Amino acid sequence: MRIRLMSDERVLEGTAKQMVEAMQYIAFGQETRTLGEYIDWLTDQVERLEQTALHVEGESDEEKAASLGEAMLGAGLAEKVWLLPTRHATS
Repeated sequence: MRIRLMSDERVLEGTAKQMVEAMQYIAFGQETRTLGEYIDWLTDQVERLEQTALHVEGESDEEKAASLGEAMLGAGLAEKVWLLPTRHATS
């Protein structure tokens, strides 16, 4: 999957978990949190700063990451990016 974050136009690609790990990597001061803790922190921050409720559920990091991605898409905080097929020149 490939998504664009609406806040900074950054494009992330991979599994839901890989994309959330990339978001955590670029988030200032979040390197000491587990992925699950980061997801909880991010959800709280979005709700507090953007006044947008994100309903995230799941037990494992993979489930929570997938739920976060769907919640962000549903709230308009991210959008799916589709790849267009490339055209090859013919002789």
